[in-house]
Amino acid sequence: MTDDHIFYQGFMTAIRTKIPHKATLANTITDLLGIDKDAVYRRLRGEVYFTFAEMAIIAKSLGISLDNIVGIISAEQSRPIQMVITRQVNPTPDDYKMIKDHLDILEIIKDEPGTKLMEASNIFSHYIYNDYECITRFYLFKWNQASQLGSALPYHEIIIPDQMREMQRQACECARHISSTSYIWDYMIFQNFVADVKYYASIQLITKEDVALIKNDLSDFLDKIEQIAVTGKHEKTGNEVSLFISDINFDTSYSCLQSKNIRLSMVRTFVLNATVALDNEVFNEMSHWIRSMQRMSTLISVSGEKVRSLFFDAQRKLIDTL
Repeated sequence: MTDDHIFYQGFMTAIRTKIPHKATLANTITDLLGIDKDAVYRRLRGEVYFTFAEMAIIAKSLGISLDNIVGIISAEQSRPIQMVITRQVNPTPDDYKMIKDHLDILEIIKDEPGTKLMEASNIFSHYIYNDYECITRFYLFKWNQASQLGSALPYHEIIIPDQMREMQRQACECARHISSTSYIWDYMIFQNFVADVKYYASIQLITKEDVALIKNDLSDFLDKIEQIAVTGKHEKTGNEVSLFISDINFDTSYSCLQSKNIRLSMVRTFVLNATVALDNEVFNEMSHWIRSMQRMSTLISVSGEKVRSLFFDAQRKLIDTL
């Protein structure tokens, strides 16, 4: 029996323990997930599995710890977290499944009112940059240089499979449907990216031709960010976006995703991956920290026109040095 199957059986046991009466359980899950009762009964009979996003919604509403099911919590004061490491160069079926789990969450919440995303980061948000293939490839390339799952390929050999590329675009599209988004960026965010490109070009892992392509993508990306900052909205959905520039450096990137039934906290690790928690205490602590960082940052979306103009002019000059 695989670990996944043991975990799933543990989840099914937990929900049946919480609500032993079959009809009541089915009615509860129907209301929580907004799917028809036949689909719920198929899941309860084991003909169809609950997705990870569905399990997260059910677990939060019924007070079930998914982390306890897999034995992550070993001490009274510990908090449930999970390190999610995906291989995005030459991905395996398991890697696709982990990414699909996150996509499922975004798909479920994207049409809910009142959803929120908060990020305080020292690298660009994948919810935006995945629309730009050369930037996406660069982050894959950078991860691949150090990961034991990679093989230190030069940039031009980094190929994103079509299936992976489509999932990346879907994540960007879903993120535009989040009701309210706040991005707090380290003021060195563009400078660090440009410096990394220059370094890898200097040791001939990125060709001059590819540097030019990255530069074009970065310029287009900056134009898009400026458009969002001016309007304070995603162009396609009209949903609110606030952009802050931090006056201090961040050691890594933090994000909180909130909907009616999901409170998801993530700390960026190894460039592409994250430490993930569904625990309320972790969420409260991280969201408080992000709001604290927001108070030490300058809002450049909608208001702050002079500061915004100076910021984007400086980034264009920086990009021009590539």
